Amino acid sequence: MEWLFTALRLMHIRTYLYKVWLLVFAVLLAGCSSGETVEISNQVTKERYCIQTVQTGDVLSFAWEHSFEHVLWKEFYRVTDEHTFKLFTIAVQGFGAGIPAEMDCTYRYEDGLIYMENIEGSVFKEFNWIHSQKHLKNITINDTVLIWGNELPQRAKIRLRLSKN
Repeated sequence: MEWLFTALRLMHIRTYLYKVWLLVFAVLLAGCSSGETVEISNQVTKERYCIQTVQTGDVLSFAWEHSFEHVLWKEFYRVTDEHTFKLFTIAVQGFGAGIPAEMDCTYRYEDGLIYMENIEGSVFKEFNWIHSQKHLKNITINDTVLIWGNELPQRAKIRLRLSKN
């Protein structure tokens, strides 16, 4: 009869250890999830300027001064589950050279900006540009500044892209 109690006690210990092992494995697996980051880097030197974790649905936005019209221009992109950026809103202080005035979208005016919303079809895997500290104001994720324009080197070839962790 004593052997039965010993066997039951060993089974209880094994079950407990198995549950602990499962818990540790789940925590490690969660820590190694295949999340994504937004990475801003130099196309030539590969120097990284900024890395930030993002999730599907997060909003990335650019704010800059239009180089010819000298008006504020903002673009808003949603991070998709296809690992892309989908443009959904543009906000500008006015229309002019290179600023889309007739898009198939919804328009509204608020706080001195014209918002073009519900934009369809503009999807990007990454953004590449030659940087101007004067014109790029900032890049944000969910309304939190990711990087200020003056933090990137003038006239550098910059890339912003999604990377898997």
